[in-house]
Amino acid sequence: MDRPALHLAVAACILLAGCSVLGPDQTREERAVEALADAREAVNDTDTYRFEGDLRVVATADGRTERVEASLNGTVDAAERRMHSTTVREGEASESYVVDRTAYRECGGPMGMDMWGVENVTADDWRVATPAARQLALLESGSLSHNGTRTLDGREAVLLVGRPTTDGLTRYQERRDRSLLGGPTVDDAEVRVWLDPETRRPLRSAVQFEVSQGGNSATATVDMRFADYGSDLSVDVPVIPDDRTWGTGCPG
Repeated sequence: MDRPALHLAVAACILLAGCSVLGPDQTREERAVEALADAREAVNDTDTYRFEGDLRVVATADGRTERVEASLNGTVDAAERRMHSTTVREGEASESYVVDRTAYRECGGPMGMDMWGVENVTADDWRVATPAARQLALLESGSLSHNGTRTLDGREAVLLVGRPTTDGLTRYQERRDRSLLGGPTVDDAEVRVWLDPETRRPLRSAVQFEVSQGGNSATATVDMRFADYGSDLSVDVPVIPDDRTWGTGCPG
């Protein structure tokens, strides 16, 4: 199938940027809204944590189907305004760092060999650009329900389920300072977040949606997990020479 179309779907899955979503019932349960507010406050009050996740995309075009899987893991040190993540896709790993308002991403492929893309992080509050806060941000608009207490990995967790609106996805996009050319459409987007009933912090999130553009379509899921809140963690950033950076980000 058309590889650029698949890359577009993967980008949409990671960023949820430049998208529109069909508007479902926008009922927001008061109990769920209160739980979300508590979770946002808990994350904002936390300086450090670890995250890991899995990305899966199944894309179809012209009767052909292609699958892409990727995994990532990383550390957040909000007190020092630093973040590190490693993404592995098709056996190839790439590193990313955020230092205050600057993001460094290791570029892959023959054009990006030994080079780093540099971009600005635009957010009024640095913490809202961190993974846990960004997952909660997807629940700020659209329908939101409190699905009670569930068992997650052998422990109790409060489950919130939401369906973001177009405006909610747009705000999510703006926090990443990126957009997708051509504006793909996201349908049937659903976000699930499991919260620790005592600390109110997110334990896991799952985003599922369909992406379509032209004659291409893709089903995507992003599964994130969070742990080690408040632990003694730090992010060591390597020295990146100026002659190994691209100020406009990685190509492609």
